[in-house]
Order: sequence, then structure tokens, then C-alpha cells
Amino acid sequence: MKFLSTLLLSAMASMVTAVPVEEEAAVAARVPAAEAEAAELETRQTASGCIYFAAPRCCVPTVCQCANGWIYQINQDAMNAGRHGCDPPWGFIATSNSRFPGYCC
Repeated sequence: MKFLSTLLLSAMASMVTAVPVEEEAAVAARVPAAEAEAAELETRQTASGCIYFAAPRCCVPTVCQCANGWIYQINQDAMNAGRHGCDPPWGFIATSNSRFPGYCC
């Protein structure tokens, strides 16, 4: 009898979940996006969240592009001191690549 009770309880426990199946699927769908965001932030490796960016075919020289897409001048003083030229960046240039002065694509 004890065996049957244990078997019945374990069977019932396996059928019950704390999270509905739809929510489990939604969480699973969000995980890759969250991992991609984390990977992007890790590759930036600057406190400012800006990285070097260049688009020579579109007449954009090497600049600093931040996570929000805004473009800034490279900080030459930081580079001369052996640090990352985008941490922090210098003067603001544009809010996107297409608004860069001289953009030709």
C-alpha cells in the first residue's frame, strides 16, 4: 500500500508544474536573446559601452559607436596613454551612421 501511495504521489507530482507550459516556452524563447545581449556587452569591454567602428565603404572613418548607436570622436588622449580610445569617447558626432557628416551610402 505504501508503495502504491508513493507511486501515485510521484506520478501526480510529475504532472503538476509550477510554471505553465506556455510560460516555459516564452522563457526558452527569451534565453537566446538575453545571451546575445550579454555577449554584446562583454565584447564592448569599456565602461562607456562604446567600441571602435568604421565603415570605409560609406565614408565613415574609425569612430566610437556606443550601444545606443550614437557616434563620438575617438579620445586621442586616452589612446596616447595606452587606454581604449572609446573609454570615454570625445565629442558627439551623430545619432546614427547615416547621420554622420559625409556619409556616402
